[in-house]
Amino acid sequence: MALIRRYWAVALLVAGAIVLANLLPSISKTVTSAAPKTAGTPSGVTPAPAPGTPGLTVSGVHCGPGVRQVPWSRYAPICVPKWTGNNGGATAPGVTKTTITLTYREASSTQLATIYSIVPPAVIGTNTEAIATMQAFVNTFNKTFELYGRKVVLKPFIGKGNFVTELNGKDQAGAMEDAITAKGLGAFADSSVIDATPLYEEALAQQGVIGLSIYGGPNTEFQGESPYMYTTGTLCSTSIAQTEQLVGKVLNTTPTSFAGSASLNGKKRVFGFLGTATAQSEQCDAELIQGLKSKYGITMRTDFHMDLNGATLDSQASTAVGEMKSAGVTTVLCTTCDFFTPIFVTKAADIADYHPEWIESDFLTALTGLQAPDQIADAVGFGRQAVPAADTEAYRAFEMGAPPGEKIIPSFSYVYEPLLMFFDALQAAGPYLTPKTFQQGLRSLPRSLTGGMYGNWSFNSSSFGPDESFGVVRWSNTALSAIDGKPGAWVKCNGGKQYGNAPGTAQLPAGVPLNCPGAPGGGPGG
Repeated sequence: MALIRRYWAVALLVAGAIVLANLLPSISKTVTSAAPKTAGTPSGVTPAPAPGTPGLTVSGVHCGPGVRQVPWSRYAPICVPKWTGNNGGATAPGVTKTTITLTYREASSTQLATIYSIVPPAVIGTNTEAIATMQAFVNTFNKTFELYGRKVVLKPFIGKGNFVTELNGKDQAGAMEDAITAKGLGAFADSSVIDATPLYEEALAQQGVIGLSIYGGPNTEFQGESPYMYTTGTLCSTSIAQTEQLVGKVLNTTPTSFAGSASLNGKKRVFGFLGTATAQSEQCDAELIQGLKSKYGITMRTDFHMDLNGATLDSQASTAVGEMKSAGVTTVLCTTCDFFTPIFVTKAADIADYHPEWIESDFLTALTGLQAPDQIADAVGFGRQAVPAADTEAYRAFEMGAPPGEKIIPSFSYVYEPLLMFFDALQAAGPYLTPKTFQQGLRSLPRSLTGGMYGNWSFNSSSFGPDESFGVVRWSNTALSAIDGKPGAWVKCNGGKQYGNAPGTAQLPAGVPLNCPGAPGGGPGG
């Protein structure tokens, strides 16, 4: 499953451990992590063992220095032996002596009908599939993670707020009503994944419920709602750092290579920016555009933001394309676009006989395939080349927890990632569970092992998510997808190498063209 790289927009994508340890022994070792840094265990509560303490884990893994709690996951915390004792009982809202409540807001059928008019259920899945997939993951994690006498209980509910409208920054009342519903169900945390929005996450935080989403946004938003907001998406500052590397260091210093028009390839790149007209997106986009100008002297020839209004997307797309073409833009930056926008804009570009380079993100292969084929051919994006679903740790976790014959949701990779981070942090938080100890536990988690399906994870004292690195991919209309075996897939550039977001880590080499085999001018096979 392709890795999600951009910040908020992907919220639109509606919706056996011992045996595996023997099969995958190479990923079960790493350096020993320090014990979680918590505010202290209250008197009477039995402390958690230090990570790496010798003994058997709750699932029967032989724990020791450097051993992961879940040996088949590259993102699991360092193991702890099976714990017994007093966990403090009801240590926080949503927490009892035996349970931790996790809610999931389902989109209403009316909202889904709007989405499905553009994106078929077979591409992103249904509410039923989402709940079944989440429950399978929860079943697996409840058996394999140390939760100190508790189990996570999943409670789905049908939301009343319109998440599509919320993404436009409207219907705050509906988002708050749903957050109050989650609170009323006894939620300690909520992971609504593809049905989450910035407004809903903020409303959850105001209700004292931890939100686990896949959208990012301005760092100040997460800081302001601490310790209640977390994401496995890409925060604004990280998105900017990644785009500056690709655009400032590579694309701006090398000639156009991935355009659909031969007349544009070989020319110096002229950039245009395409984004989404929401407050969160526009704030981050403005910072990105200013950063490219101040650091690299890059000026956007045109800057167009589209409103997520289904009735006007066609006309907005036509206007955007007209501006790009008239301005002589060779390279359209759509790195912060939602998945709707490229579908409409590439269609409009076909009508206008305009074939620039498209710089995007590696959304689900089936979603990218909905764009105009001759436009998307050779587009470049942030992400990783997909592998067969059955080869991912997410699919293995599903099989371990699902009843025979259960169907996994097509977008399972986006469902799995925040749930995995949630259970990682629960274990690291220790038996005295509160929003504060949850945050402290998350920030104490060890760096992931390399080669995982989401790139590299790392945490620090200010983390609100795990994103550490990124890769670059190219879209091929002819490469066979590892997901469904059909033509059309994102394929790796630069050998699939991962690059760090922060200074001092491995960066995209400045002035070196991307090596994307099979693309025009893109390296061997091009």
